[in-house]
Amino acid sequence: MANSTTLISILMGIFLLFFGAKSDYIAYNNSAKIVLGKLNVHLVPHTHDDVGWLKTVDQYYSGANNSIRGACVQNVLDSVISALLEDENRKFIYVEMAFFQRWWRQQSPKLKEKVKELVNSGQLEFINGGMCMHDEATTHYIDLIDQTTLGHQFIKNEFGQMPRVGWQIDPFGHSAVQAYLLGAEANVTRTKHVMWTMGEDFRYQYANSWFRQMDKFIHYVNLDGRVNALYSTPSIYTNAKYAMNESWPVKTDDYFPYADRVNAYWTGYFTSRPAFKGYVRVTSGYYLAARQLEFLNGRSGSLLKTEKLANALAIAQHHDAVTGTERQHVAADYTMRLHMGYVEAEKVISSSLSSMTNTHGKTETSYEQCPLLNISYCPPSETLLSNGKSLVVVVYNPLGWNREEVIQIPVSIDEVIVQDFKGREVESQLLPVTKSSLSIRNDHLKAYLGKPSDTVIKYWLAFQVSVPPLGFSTYVVSGARAGARSVMSSAFTVQGEVNSTVEIGEGNLKLLYSVDGGKLAQYINRRNSVSAVVEQSYSYYTGFSGTDEDPQASGAYVFRSNGSFSIKSEGKDSLTVMKGPLLDEVHQHPTSWIHQITRVYKGKEHAEIEFTIGPIPIDDGAGKEIVTQIKTTMNTNGTFYTDSNGRDFIKRIRDHRADWDLEVSQAIAGNYYPINVGVYVEDGKKELSVLVDRAIGGSSIMDGQIELMLHRRLLHDDSRGVGEVLNETVCAFDDCKGLVIKGKYFIRIDPIGEGAKWRRSVGQEIYSPLILAFAEQDGDDWMSSHVPTFSGFASSYSLPDNVAIITLQELDNGKVLLRLAHLYETGEDKDLSVMTHVELKKLFPNKNINKVIETSLSANQERAEMEKKKLVWKVEDSSEEETKVMRGGLVDPVELVVELAPMEIRTFLVDLEYIKNSVFNNSTLGKVRN
Repeated sequence: MANSTTLISILMGIFLLFFGAKSDYIAYNNSAKIVLGKLNVHLVPHTHDDVGWLKTVDQYYSGANNSIRGACVQNVLDSVISALLEDENRKFIYVEMAFFQRWWRQQSPKLKEKVKELVNSGQLEFINGGMCMHDEATTHYIDLIDQTTLGHQFIKNEFGQMPRVGWQIDPFGHSAVQAYLLGAEANVTRTKHVMWTMGEDFRYQYANSWFRQMDKFIHYVNLDGRVNALYSTPSIYTNAKYAMNESWPVKTDDYFPYADRVNAYWTGYFTSRPAFKGYVRVTSGYYLAARQLEFLNGRSGSLLKTEKLANALAIAQHHDAVTGTERQHVAADYTMRLHMGYVEAEKVISSSLSSMTNTHGKTETSYEQCPLLNISYCPPSETLLSNGKSLVVVVYNPLGWNREEVIQIPVSIDEVIVQDFKGREVESQLLPVTKSSLSIRNDHLKAYLGKPSDTVIKYWLAFQVSVPPLGFSTYVVSGARAGARSVMSSAFTVQGEVNSTVEIGEGNLKLLYSVDGGKLAQYINRRNSVSAVVEQSYSYYTGFSGTDEDPQASGAYVFRSNGSFSIKSEGKDSLTVMKGPLLDEVHQHPTSWIHQITRVYKGKEHAEIEFTIGPIPIDDGAGKEIVTQIKTTMNTNGTFYTDSNGRDFIKRIRDHRADWDLEVSQAIAGNYYPINVGVYVEDGKKELSVLVDRAIGGSSIMDGQIELMLHRRLLHDDSRGVGEVLNETVCAFDDCKGLVIKGKYFIRIDPIGEGAKWRRSVGQEIYSPLILAFAEQDGDDWMSSHVPTFSGFASSYSLPDNVAIITLQELDNGKVLLRLAHLYETGEDKDLSVMTHVELKKLFPNKNINKVIETSLSANQERAEMEKKKLVWKVEDSSEEETKVMRGGLVDPVELVVELAPMEIRTFLVDLEYIKNSVFNNSTLGKVRN
């Protein structure tokens, strides 16, 4: 077979020989099909339409703001459809349903029928079929599934088609989860089939000119006869590859980090725009909970829906959205869309809880939520208590098991009491609000609300809650009575004492701090006898600005450091310690622009670190990339593990790839990887695990150490197309400052082999935090006049510890979309990496399950039908046993028990019949828990 260079020479030589030979009309023969025995060149006409990047989604669709780029997706689709209708031999593929769906809704019924004929004939084929071509590094697997499902459902409903092939041509590296969950490993040049992709960004606005040249190309190449050129699609190409019955190599890891030249590692975008990355993660978990409550309360007839958030989240998964590689006005547009969707979903949650807590004949309660709790702002908890009224707090748990956690809300009085729904006092603790928190609160309220708060908060009220699976519990916060009130935290500051330590932790976990250095020094777990020397610190890399000889700068995409600098205290090292019955805190100020709170909860065996970073100073003319390091004395042999899209963990070895001999030109950036959920290291005796609350970049640059990049502010563009410096600011009136980022990460050390339980369970809790809703208590009989606690499951039932519900959603047709995910990999945990079972009858109590249909992951076809069409590829150097994937068995229609094998995700459409006179009027699932 000719190599690629020879092939190009042959084809272009043939084309140039005949091009322009005659000026008369020529009927070009472009009807070629696959010819066995010849080298077949598959021409795949396509456009790549970014769902936002240099322009917003709306601007790209309509062709607005062409001073930035002359791109109009509406013109692309108009022009392509016209060109396809002209010639039945032409083909075209399209990917981004966010654009196509919008175009489709604007077309006449007559044109829609013609387009359906193009789709049915195979001239127009939908590839990938999600709302966007999603990123593969900084996305969570639940979001990938959701955005793909949204697009696939549109294609099925309008065209009755199911996309068969993945098409990820622009993300900056490829993940293992994308490959095995949502893709197909087929664009390779073995056999006598070669694919030529004919298109790029926003091409085919003048489609006839493209097709005219390809018509000529096919005509003259095939006249020559040495090779065969044809219009094709990825599906035709994949089928042709499969028919050759070749054996193929298998790659089980991923393609990160990506570099397109020396010193140009695309690892900066793992962290770029950390506030937006955090907002995407928050709204993702919120969307999951909103769909659950929408179903539990009964979606039918409700005017409140979650579709707006679904669409905003889908677009946010685009490879120039959540990545942080878009221009600033585009990032603002993505954020606005998420906010508008959040507001809609907030109404769904409040309305659902109002209906579900209401008893017959009572006026429904109006609930408020506090989306700005991250800046210490929660009007209902601040104003009601200060006015002498009692505050009702309803706590919803989106997970399938009972949760006992400490929640915190801001209050303005110092004498309060918390009671559960039975009137029993709940242990609570008051912690003074720091000056740093108040400053952030005031600055951001001015920026986002245009005015400061009307109330002054003094404390965080912390109290323990216990919430049933897929359910809620109710608590009441009131002014204190004689002899009963929250415990005020003891607070003290220590500074500069040589050889002195401070211990925090009221439970099994103890952290020891060096007073002299003002840093964490030792980690001790008295339950399992784990003890380790640990240090946590901050530093920054200055961003390389580029030179005449080597212009590659650090920017939105590329991370390239120009030196590393430790962040040392600007004054004397000091620690402020707050201790109480529920939690202890250590407050640290390494600099004026970094504030950190380390929390140890009495009932938990991990440390929670809340960081506030910014504005990053740039008055020295240098951009900076802020990192934190957790250092131990563990001998980890250059090895660490990072998650792949929040699903499985992949082994990493510094400066090494299993597939090829690696030369790393940037020792730090070249060893950075995307982290969506967590990272860990081990040494044969212990495991150090760190979990995060959003997508970031990280590594283990030295043995025993984990490094996380938390924030970036840069002064140069990295020349990858965005043409804008990554220098985010927040403006209040005319005062603009660098972006302040607030987030959390979590640390735990376990005996070897025991860390997975914590990583998987707490990872779920971070993704799906408890939802808080607030109301004023109207009278003293609130609990007796409302439903105070509830679970969506049958009484006393919880999901197994190794299973999560990742989708519970009532569809427009009344069926319920249910996805269950096994959380563990094979061999990851001795107890939980096993086949497990979920009882559907207990998942849906008080309902008759008429029918359960297992479907593909995106729920667009029955699984049995999908399996019949699946191509089973021959694999090199692997036995049948090695390639066999463990799966759960068929669901018995009587027993209705679902089996899940390690890492398996199963999707079902469930047809339910609601039983009359159930607990909450018309549509709820479970039972009141007393």
